[in-house]
Amino acid sequence: MKVERISTSRAPAPLARYSQAIRAGNTLYLQGIIPIDPDTGRVVVGDIEIHTRRVFESMKAILESAGMGMENVVKITVFLADPAEYSKFNEIYNAYFGTEPPPARTTVGSNLLLGARLEIDAIAYEPTRARHS
Repeated sequence: MKVERISTSRAPAPLARYSQAIRAGNTLYLQGIIPIDPDTGRVVVGDIEIHTRRVFESMKAILESAGMGMENVVKITVFLADPAEYSKFNEIYNAYFGTEPPPARTTVGSNLLLGARLEIDAIAYEPTRARHS
C-alpha cells in the first residue's frame, strides 16, 4: 500500500516533524489541529466558537487537499482545555457535521499547547478510492 503525505498552505504548518495528514489506501489520518491561523502562524484570538471554527476550517482545507470533504470523516478526537465549554463547542461541531451517520467521537479535557482552547484530530475514509493507489 502506498502512503502519501497530504499538505496545504490553507491549514497550519506542522510545529514539529509530522505531517498535516497521511493517506494510507482509502484512509486519511489528520494531525491534531489547534486553532492556528495559517497566514500568521499564531493561535487565533477569541472564544471557543472562534477557536472551533478555525480548527474546522483547517480540517476542511486538509480534507479538500486530499480530494475529500467533511462527509468523509469517520472518527474525531476532541481535546478541550475547558470541558465547561463543551456545549458551545458542540453547537459549532453540529453545524459542520450535519451528515448521517455522524462521525464517531471522543471528547476529553486536556492541557493544550500555545494557549489553544481545543485540539482535534480525525480519520477520514473514501470508499471509492482505488485500493492500490
